[in-house]
Amino acid sequence: MATDSWALAVDEQEAAAESVSYLQPANSEKADEEEKEDRAAQSLLNKLIRSNLVDNTNQVEVLQRDPNSPLYSVKSFEELRLKPQLLQGVYAMGFNRPSKIQENALPLMLAEPPQNLIAQSQSGTGKTAAFVLAMLSQVEPANRYPQCLCLSPTYELALQTGKVIEQMGKFYPELKLAYAVRGNKLERGQKISEHIVIGTPGTVLDWCAKLKFIDPKKIKVFVLDEADVMIATQGHQDQSIRIQR
Repeated sequence: MATDSWALAVDEQEAAAESVSYLQPANSEKADEEEKEDRAAQSLLNKLIRSNLVDNTNQVEVLQRDPNSPLYSVKSFEELRLKPQLLQGVYAMGFNRPSKIQENALPLMLAEPPQNLIAQSQSGTGKTAAFVLAMLSQVEPANRYPQCLCLSPTYELALQTGKVIEQMGKFYPELKLAYAVRGNKLERGQKISEHIVIGTPGTVLDWCAKLKFIDPKKIKVFVLDEADVMIATQGHQDQSIRIQR
């Protein structure tokens, strides 16, 4: 009796194995069909993406030639309609024509109203000169209060940017610059009459919030230099956000 039961169990197992082996090809065929459908869908998606990229590239080139487009780019500083004093300063610094970053960024920064912009480019390509020129262009000399504010992650970089401002604006003596850095102490309650303020986040925050030297509501251009460094540095990140707000 036990032998019969064992034989019966073996027969049932073999039948089940045959059933499973019979079902496997069907599942395999279904998987193959689904894989083919996935490949076809992916191929179609790639074609759509590629065609859209090609169309968008052509569209960008068209918009860059349209002076009314926010993507308009320039090939000479004269096209920017700069004040003569600033144009003279640009050429005195050795700039004959805008660099790639300048020809694309300056039309946005000099637009009316100015546009928010995040610009990324390698060192030595003219980023600093671009945002300095934007700040100098937006200043109204008759208004004796800070109108442009530039944050730098270090004392040394703030001084370096300040030198660019002084060089580019040397034919525009009405424009004044103040450094919000360590060591530059002002009397409490004193108001700043300089048009551009450049400094490090901690000192600038004190000048804005604690000492009230600067009225943030009157700032027309706010520059966050080396923004990736600012964001990566915890203290600078918090201070920069508080100043911007």
